[in-house]
Amino acid sequence: MKTVLVLFLLSFTLYAQTYKIEKIDGIVKVQIGTDEKWVDVKEGTVLKSNSTLKTGEKSSVKIKSDELNFILKESSAISVSSIKKMTLDELLLALAMEDMLNAPKKKEKTNGKNTAVYGTEEKGNKDLHISSDDFGIKKLNGALQLAENGFKESAVVAAKETYRKYPSTKELAQFRIYFADILYERGLYEEAYDEFGLIKNLKLSDKEKTEVENKLEIISKKLVNR
Repeated sequence: MKTVLVLFLLSFTLYAQTYKIEKIDGIVKVQIGTDEKWVDVKEGTVLKSNSTLKTGEKSSVKIKSDELNFILKESSAISVSSIKKMTLDELLLALAMEDMLNAPKKKEKTNGKNTAVYGTEEKGNKDLHISSDDFGIKKLNGALQLAENGFKESAVVAAKETYRKYPSTKELAQFRIYFADILYERGLYEEAYDEFGLIKNLKLSDKEKTEVENKLEIISKKLVNR
């Protein structure tokens, strides 16, 4: 386990680059490193990967590095270090790290207290974005945008980290299903099966129950036929 931790930390230490704020609309704030203060961001500001950005309603920020451009939309938050491409091996390493961090905790239980906003059921995953001041939801909105912009592996890691740090977000079933589907799409069937198994225990709508049960059946057959 210690070897996994060292390799994980090295992989992210080597990925140190800077990001420039190109354009800002509305209210955008940044938190640097372990500093708990949020400060306004200005166009032209150069950020390191240990920064976290958040946007208010009807706000957005365009970020640029040597390799990419990314726009964070309204009511969202993102760790700048998450805006990167990851290989499947790097994703597996990050998931192993998350498992280590979650190891002391008991199995997930639902208590009926749900911060989910139902009504996205008929719209599909593309309309998951929720306007909220809840920072955990803002982080999931940011992870969703990573996936929509092609950073799917990074999006899964960002989502898993959010579930750990902001436990109430674990009960947002449609988000959970969305990111579990990415694991399935990437051929990580065991990881996807475990995630859908946890989702099955949440408070789900009838449509969500059917979706999760169908996916568990499909993945189970794939695992048996390996």
